[in-house]
Amino acid sequence: MVYELPLVEVKVKPHHITTLHLVCSLAFIGAGAIIAVYNYAIPLWGVALLLVGLSLLVITIAKNKWATAPKTNQILRIAELAISLTMAIYSVMQQWKFPMGMFGALSAAIVYALFWERAAGSALKITVTEAGITLPDNSRKKFITWPEVDQVTLRFGTFTVDCLDNRLFQWTIGDTKTNGPDFEAFCYKMIEDGKSNRRNDAW
Repeated sequence: MVYELPLVEVKVKPHHITTLHLVCSLAFIGAGAIIAVYNYAIPLWGVALLLVGLSLLVITIAKNKWATAPKTNQILRIAELAISLTMAIYSVMQQWKFPMGMFGALSAAIVYALFWERAAGSALKITVTEAGITLPDNSRKKFITWPEVDQVTLRFGTFTVDCLDNRLFQWTIGDTKTNGPDFEAFCYKMIEDGKSNRRNDAW
């Protein structure tokens, strides 16, 4: 038997996407202003970077829904990555230690975001089988075996797992066709079957 319980929470939240756009815009504004004022070799590049940062800031705040849409967000991320990598490489060439570290870390964060944000909008879920309970991707613990579980409930849209070692896991469940009493009866049977495999010294 396999039960899949969708959560109300999504894997990638819009405010996470917005935050990185804001970080990029502030990094570009700060670096652009410093280059424009203090670097006599490439002041126009500093002005350009400053204007890009300001534009990104305005777009992120004023057109947030548009900026965080999957297609638009991906285009912005690629542009941010290109600028950050360019600044990181130029900083290495000029031996600018602080910008080197800042834009290197920012580039790494953007690369990570490009992959992570592909799942934006996708719902998290909990899977319950005879083997145990598979928790959502954003949980520290990914799997709970039945010998660890003391009680499972699915009531009023809330899924709760009470473990023998006093750990308590709880999530709000989205729309599901799972029948609560039948589900709880299944979990009760799995818990009873798992009692023989409990370690006496583990709890």
